[in-house]
Amino acid sequence: MAEDEIIARAIGGDEVAQQALYEAYYASAFRLAYLLLSNADDAEEAVQDAFVYLFRNLRHYSPQRGPLWAWLRVILVSRCRNRRRARQWHLLALSALDHGALDEDTTDDPAHMLEQLGTRRAVWEALQQVSPAAREALILRYYEGLSYAEIAALSGCQEEAARARVSHGKVQLRRLLEEQAEAENRIAEGKVAEGNALG
Repeated sequence: MAEDEIIARAIGGDEVAQQALYEAYYASAFRLAYLLLSNADDAEEAVQDAFVYLFRNLRHYSPQRGPLWAWLRVILVSRCRNRRRARQWHLLALSALDHGALDEDTTDDPAHMLEQLGTRRAVWEALQQVSPAAREALILRYYEGLSYAEIAALSGCQEEAARARVSHGKVQLRRLLEEQAEAENRIAEGKVAEGNALG
């Protein structure tokens, strides 16, 4: 069944059609909400709020204005902002990272997997320290693959501002990652020096 037919049935109150739309977009919605909120409970609540709003207002959806996911994404980002304002951010749990992001060709190589996980953990830890507007722009740009125009539309700013937020976020991220690397190098050098002294 084509999506436009499923949407038409969902608008008419068909629960099976609504469930089909929910299942089709839930994983993408949760992933985005988790990236933006860094907390599974907050992400789940934001996703549920977004779907409730979507189904209540589905009759206003127009395919001519873009795909359903684009509209749901606008709703979801708004819900995430509301939730972010209401609660403090929590650190992202490493165990909740999307393991599917590992390169498929190297998943049998434990050393490579550990290296990738270590790199991703460092990026995530640094990302949590980037300013909220820049962090949101980076996530929308590099994890959702949105254009600057799309980021601007979602963030309620001009395209130049969206571009500046991404650029500013990258500068912050680079600085934080460099600081992390320097700290790790100092620790490693200290252990080597300690080992030499004992030897």
